[in-house]
Amino acid sequence: MEIKVLGRLSVSVGGSATVPTDQQVCRVLALLALNADQVVPTCLIAHELWPDGLLPRSDSQVVTHVAAVRALLAEALRHGHDRGTARTDGRDLLISTPGGYRLDSTGWQLDARRFERDLAAGYRAMAAGDPARASERLHDALSLWQGEALAGLPQGVPLRSHTARLEQARADAVEQWAAIELQLGRHRERLGELGELAARYPSHQGLQRHYIRALQRCGRSAEALRVYERLDAALRREGDAKMSLDLLRLRHRALSGGSRRVVAQREPLRVAAR
Repeated sequence: MEIKVLGRLSVSVGGSATVPTDQQVCRVLALLALNADQVVPTCLIAHELWPDGLLPRSDSQVVTHVAAVRALLAEALRHGHDRGTARTDGRDLLISTPGGYRLDSTGWQLDARRFERDLAAGYRAMAAGDPARASERLHDALSLWQGEALAGLPQGVPLRSHTARLEQARADAVEQWAAIELQLGRHRERLGELGELAARYPSHQGLQRHYIRALQRCGRSAEALRVYERLDAALRREGDAKMSLDLLRLRHRALSGGSRRVVAQREPLRVAAR
């Protein structure tokens, strides 16, 4: 069984995916999954569901939602005929504890954990001086994403803290992967993909820098300048007009016709702070 949060929330077993329809149940399941193997206090679940203040009988409503999560997991296991675990219901998967609940990770996977494992492997390969392996593992990690984390699901503070951390890790990984691809001289092969990523992160200076550099290496300086101007406009819209020195230098080189010097340059790899 796999619970997916890197996109719309779903529960998959044996190729069959279940998408919960009740948003409150979804939020409880997501919070438990993102804290798998840890006790999630009842009060934290209540804070996620009712951030503006607890409702009367909120504890009993949490119990009801947890029971619905158990039923959902049990149904997924039965419907998918999951042979990787002997479990046939959710009672030993979602465990009640004094003051909270714990989702046992035995026998199932969370795509966010796979993302973090692949990410860590990519950064280890970078540190070991193996850029090709690093690029492969970072690309594996990024390929797990099917949209924004918990796309379409309302989130309280507890869930937002998890999704913000995952989204930042994703953005850092995108920038690192782009830097490695340029170091490996794959600017032509990756130009289209870099353009899509640049459109997804219009104010991410590191990624935009790599895209501009790739365009210049392909002899497309005019297009590189247009990307620079779009970035400048995006930063101004967000109230931050500060452009990095690297980007300013790239713009100057493009304006002065110095793109040939850019072609020969390869940026040193920098492991993002995590």
